[in-house]
Amino acid sequence: MVSESNSNKMIELSQISFLIQKTVGRIFLIVFPPFGEDTKLQIDIKLGLVLNEYPGKLITFGTDLEDIWTPVVKEESIPAIYYMGELYEERMGRWMREEIDDEITLEYYDVSSFSVFQNILANRIKKLQLLMIKGNETPFGIKIIFENDYFYTFPNSDGNTIETRFFNKNENLKNFSALGEIIFLPLEEK
Repeated sequence: MVSESNSNKMIELSQISFLIQKTVGRIFLIVFPPFGEDTKLQIDIKLGLVLNEYPGKLITFGTDLEDIWTPVVKEESIPAIYYMGELYEERMGRWMREEIDDEITLEYYDVSSFSVFQNILANRIKKLQLLMIKGNETPFGIKIIFENDYFYTFPNSDGNTIETRFFNKNENLKNFSALGEIIFLPLEEK
């Protein structure tokens, strides 16, 4: 069983530029188990970053579950209990096939050792961008840009999804272009 951290401090989107030039020390995937889901596209997955400059904090990126649109960034404690990343694929498959009868609660996976994140781990955040639909004032996602990779975090049908150059590459961002032109609004370093 994985415990959820108990201190969640919301960070305003206008204030997240403090993350620029910070170095990623650890990477977590935070998953609401996809019990009985048909495809990996439906997995509700948030991103968690531990930055070298803030070693005791987990910065999470997800979607507001009230409106299933607005990005949410929080500061949490690093969970005391989590799964090693090597169990991620196996457990997601078992959850989808309804083979796990654990309590359904958030599961944290430390995926820092995954080779698909080699261009992110130990690298600095170069830029941050809010993803928006032209004519809509509310952002729907965030792009975290590194020298040779990126994280997208934005809504999916069950909550949130993430994507990088090599992980979870499902081209989900294209779904939003049906709503209008996608704009990448840069956040300035403060």
